[in-house]
Amino acid sequence: MNPPASSRYSGAAQGCTGAPRARRDVPLTICDSRGVSRRPARSSHRPAKAGKTRKPGKKKAGHAPRRAVRATRAPDPRPPVVAAGALCWRPGSTSDPSRIEVLLVRSARWGDWSWPKGKVAPGETLPECAVREVTEETGVRPALGLPLPSVGYRLPDGRDKTVHYWAGTPGKLVGGLSPEPVSGSAATAPGPAARAEEIAEAAWLPVREARARLTRESDLPPLEALLEHAAAGTLRTRPLIVLRHAKARSRAHWPGTEGDRPLTSVGRSQANALPGLLAVWAPEHLLTSPWARCMLTLRPYLRSRPDPDAGLEILPLLSEQGLRNDPDRVTRLLRTVLDAPEGFGGSLVCTHRPVLETVMAALAPACTPQALAGLPAANPWLGTGEALVTHVAASGRIVGVERFRGEVPGQK
Repeated sequence: MNPPASSRYSGAAQGCTGAPRARRDVPLTICDSRGVSRRPARSSHRPAKAGKTRKPGKKKAGHAPRRAVRATRAPDPRPPVVAAGALCWRPGSTSDPSRIEVLLVRSARWGDWSWPKGKVAPGETLPECAVREVTEETGVRPALGLPLPSVGYRLPDGRDKTVHYWAGTPGKLVGGLSPEPVSGSAATAPGPAARAEEIAEAAWLPVREARARLTRESDLPPLEALLEHAAAGTLRTRPLIVLRHAKARSRAHWPGTEGDRPLTSVGRSQANALPGLLAVWAPEHLLTSPWARCMLTLRPYLRSRPDPDAGLEILPLLSEQGLRNDPDRVTRLLRTVLDAPEGFGGSLVCTHRPVLETVMAALAPACTPQALAGLPAANPWLGTGEALVTHVAASGRIVGVERFRGEVPGQK
């Protein structure tokens, strides 16, 4: 026989206020040893509704059988690490173009050999990061060329890291390594801005020796791509940059002439973000529409150069009115730039959205199939303040295409 309810819960109910009721049809409130009230667990069984019975062995229609859930790794809430670098190359000690030397660095902390690279700083584009990191770690400021395959791997702390690479030729010497080719390998101290705890050594090495010295096998794909371009004669390129002017005032709300329409506040921010990006390729020939919104877009970059007017050509044919007057002149201009002799240097063309269709049509026949896939194919072609960087080989063929735009709040 069960004891009365009052005595059955008397030990467990110490510390509760009031005595428990003896009703058996209502769950009693029970207190644990800490004086916290709780209720007995309810039964999961629910009585069937009246008039609805289920035959034994018959499954409810529309319900698939349950499957076992496979355990998966929870996604890392931390953002992945994004970095950029370059495979700087130079001709070797022989006249064979395939016998090139490449620039490697050795980590002071881990002792591994890899390509010079580093994390992207806030507000910095990937090409700007690549130039800065190579300069800091080796003392050689590279002139970026063709994009190479990216490398991805997992860091010891579990985060994913992606490194974007470009081919690069040694340009201005900041300190550290000499850009001139030497016989055999050459090693020296890192660049002056590299901290001692990061880079212990930088060295120009022949390709065969560099391949053997690389610590991670994942660093090989960029090297193999670089060698493929060298064998095809497309490794040495010059940039042809097509720039759409920054965001301008609305046509409908501007009382002045079309040629005087200025930039908005967002457009001025876009223009101010261009000097660092354009300095990566440092085009020598600047061809621009004379209309205000194009001139104002280039002004910050022009002011950042030692000689602002060097190589600047103001061409009315690149304006919207110039396109209406003679569309073929734009095509002939682009063809002349593409067919320029070796040593001509890089070029930049700043123009308007309506002119971009003619520009893209002029560039398309010169593109390799791979480059053509990256060429804009529909209106508006480029965003305001966006740059299309094409890499032109000595043959006049476009062998690479990239698009870049500075990070500016409010731009579309």
